[in-house]
Amino acid sequence: MKRVSSAFPYFDEPSLKAILKDIEATLRSGVLTDGPNVKAFEEEFANYVGVKHAVAVNSGTSALEIALRHYKLKGREVIVPTNTFVATPNSVIFAGGKPVFADIREDTLCIDPEDVEKKISSRTAGIIVVHIAGLACPQIRVLRELCRDHDLFLLEDAAHAHGAMIDGKKAGSLGDAGCFSFYPTKVMTTGEGGMITTDNEELSEAALCMRTHGQDAKRNMVMLGHNWRMGEIAAIMGRHQLSNLEAFVRKRNEIARQYERLLAGIKEIALFKTPANIRHSYYKYPLKVKDDIDAEELALSLKNKYGIETGNIYYPPCHLHPFYRENFGTKEGDLPISESVLKRVICLPMHAGLGKEDAEYVSNALHLSL
Repeated sequence: MKRVSSAFPYFDEPSLKAILKDIEATLRSGVLTDGPNVKAFEEEFANYVGVKHAVAVNSGTSALEIALRHYKLKGREVIVPTNTFVATPNSVIFAGGKPVFADIREDTLCIDPEDVEKKISSRTAGIIVVHIAGLACPQIRVLRELCRDHDLFLLEDAAHAHGAMIDGKKAGSLGDAGCFSFYPTKVMTTGEGGMITTDNEELSEAALCMRTHGQDAKRNMVMLGHNWRMGEIAAIMGRHQLSNLEAFVRKRNEIARQYERLLAGIKEIALFKTPANIRHSYYKYPLKVKDDIDAEELALSLKNKYGIETGNIYYPPCHLHPFYRENFGTKEGDLPISESVLKRVICLPMHAGLGKEDAEYVSNALHLSL
């Protein structure tokens, strides 16, 4: 049986050789942290995204918590989409705030600004927008206006969106700060790692301090922090992956176009459309099945009969996880669009290592499984 992974970190032979050469040089130097590769990666990533500052950290979760801590959330609320990985609302809690879940739009799976506006209160400090599956949120301008009108911060969870763009501007440059993950499944990877991008110098300085136990450049502890640093070997991987990021995004878009051609006209599924002003990074390729089709059973069939791994984004939604039900009183019926739509979404395999024959195999298997 053929096996098609839903996600896979991609390194071509030239990159592997170059990475191993640079790692050897770093090991011989003895400088494994706080070294030149982390600094270079930060500068190169900031330049790529189009911001003044980038701060490398050890995970996307750390990036979120650090950025949120800067806004001093004690006793305040942050509105987050329920359609995200639990790291997003959890980071609000760890930063001292309370997450307030908002519903999504069925056509994009991104946060719904109309529901966001209903949930803004005197306690609201900011909004987190998630560029879900690599789609730069089409309503980002509306969210920016809401934040401006209510004096709120806008934080981008760009864990899916390396290289995504809207109106020519890259994800990570669209709000007050962007938070990226470099987990192995992501569009680019450092194994584990994350990055904060911002034009806000105060936030950047605070992030540099917080990632090293709250110490300033003179090693005086001036605030509470953690060991959230990125190491040199991770940064080496990141620099090489970043140099190939445009090629990765092009390849993912090629696979997406092939899926669109091969799946067009299938009545049992609906494909999501990308607006003309957006470049999708296709961290995942979602599609929606009809109400009478069990998405979980379909996913099992694709795996068991054809060796095809699929995914979802995200089911159950955050507000239906036991922790949030028990501690925040969230329940079924709170966010009806998310609850209705997300259980019908599956994500087809998507990574830079896929070939045309893989996309054909997946598409044919989906035809046969519906």
